[in-house]
Amino acid sequence: QVEIEALAKRRRIEIDTFIKLNKAFQAEESPGVIYCISMQWFREWEAFVKGKGKDAEPPGPIDNSRIAQVKGSGHIQLKQGADYGQISEETWVYLNNLYGGGPEIAIRQSMAQLQDPESLHGEQKIEAETRA
Repeated sequence: QVEIEALAKRRRIEIDTFIKLNKAFQAEESPGVIYCISMQWFREWEAFVKGKGKDAEPPGPIDNSRIAQVKGSGHIQLKQGADYGQISEETWVYLNNLYGGGPEIAIRQSMAQLQDPESLHGEQKIEAETRA
């Protein structure tokens, strides 16, 4: 019983914190850096915080391996056509501190991209539902 209550409290804290951080990110006109997160992992986390399924367990470490591509220089970048969501640096730090994993994939916005909203046409910031 105590364990169930602790898990319910953890879910509430995680979703509330995510929503707060994500609202701030959504309100930003042009963030300088956007972090990418695997939607496969994000959906597992979302199922956990929303308590979907009888035994909704916390997901394992963040696994961005399917959306990451390592360049010859060792630099990690986003794989073309990857299933990913955009989150703020604060959200990445929060989730990464809780779950660990990676690799970290950050997209630095160039001035040209910041001035041209059409350049982000294929990428979406994650929309958060405020009701768990």
